Amino acid sequence: MSDKLAPFLGTWILDPTESDFEQGDPPKSATLKIEDNFGMAIFTMNQVGADGEVTNDSFEALPDGPEVKLGKSGLVDAMRLVFESDRNLVSEARRGGLTIMKANRELSDDGTTLTVTQTVHVVDVASFTNVSVYKRAQ
Repeated sequence: MSDKLAPFLGTWILDPTESDFEQGDPPKSATLKIEDNFGMAIFTMNQVGADGEVTNDSFEALPDGPEVKLGKSGLVDAMRLVFESDRNLVSEARRGGLTIMKANRELSDDGTTLTVTQTVHVVDVASFTNVSVYKRAQ
């Protein structure tokens, strides 16, 4: 498993000019760090929003592992992380068995660009897709 995760590991820096947001404004800056903790993928996101607000978030999941039940955060109650291919690592956040958010992380052939296509499904309203393009930090 760690071999499959290895190409995704490291620190990634958002390129806001290459990114395309349907929902909200792209952040002024953002980093995404992906680490391997004994097979568990750890994602740490830090961003400065268009309004200057700083947001830090993290989550961990076992790639190709079982769906993980989450605490009562209200928005989602379960999550899963799967490899759709060697270059696509996808997470799904669910509530009541329905996928309400999907993030597809696609690695470029040369391994220097990570494109994150995140789709949020707002029940009975619409779906919104934000595409964030990250470059591997040197």
